[in-house]
Amino acid sequence: MQLRSLGRDDLPEAVALLDVAGLAGAKVNLARYLRCQPRCGWAAIVDGCLVGLVTVLRQGTAAFVGAMAVHPDHRGARIGRRLLEHGQDEARRDGVTTFLLEATPLGEHLYRKLGYVSEHDTLIVMNVRAGLPPPAQITADLVAIARLDRAATGVVRDDMLIGLVAEHGPGVAIHRAGELIAFGMIVGDRLGPVLAKDPDAGREIVDLLAPACSVSAVPEPNRAAVDALARHGFVEARRLRRMRLGPAVPIRVDRIWALASPGAG
Repeated sequence: MQLRSLGRDDLPEAVALLDVAGLAGAKVNLARYLRCQPRCGWAAIVDGCLVGLVTVLRQGTAAFVGAMAVHPDHRGARIGRRLLEHGQDEARRDGVTTFLLEATPLGEHLYRKLGYVSEHDTLIVMNVRAGLPPPAQITADLVAIARLDRAATGVVRDDMLIGLVAEHGPGVAIHRAGELIAFGMIVGDRLGPVLAKDPDAGREIVDLLAPACSVSAVPEPNRAAVDALARHGFVEARRLRRMRLGPAVPIRVDRIWALASPGAG
């Protein structure tokens, strides 16, 4: 088996693998991850075929692991473990000390064996009533958005936010006394990221954006966010488990009303 960087030319084969591995949601985000950080992806090659992949998005001294997949015909050969350890080693060379991820039930056992610990559950919720057009977007200062994001997530992912705004528009922002206190976006049919300093602002963003979205990911401990989404018809479809390897980051789950994606936090 060969481990090498995952490139843009690998996308058709990588997307097909994600489909076979039951991670269709990740294929929507994979190209975006590679645009954001061209060196974030790693591939496992057997007999000339791509049989495994993982992305490790650097976010300051933390990194978010995503798009972790191994072809069903090659499971049990330690490919996933070798891929993840290789991606972690490369990230550590860039100063990363903490790794975060959203584990599926299939992957959780591997992550625990590698030393990952649970932090909380993340709910993937689906909206059976989606269909309204999105609201008018409001321009917000990217510096202020990044500051709000860092205070909520505890990591630095400015490059991802810049890419999302450039690709999908400025989103919706709420200011009070000249300060940005909440921000949200729609990416495709997904609600997120949504960040808010207080529950009233979080609910206001959800009320504006949720009717136009069909899926979102929300930290279960943020019950105000879960309830706000439920009022718009969102119901739990499945659960992931937020896990961590390394020192904790100063996350404020109460300020995260929707993830950007399960592979980027």
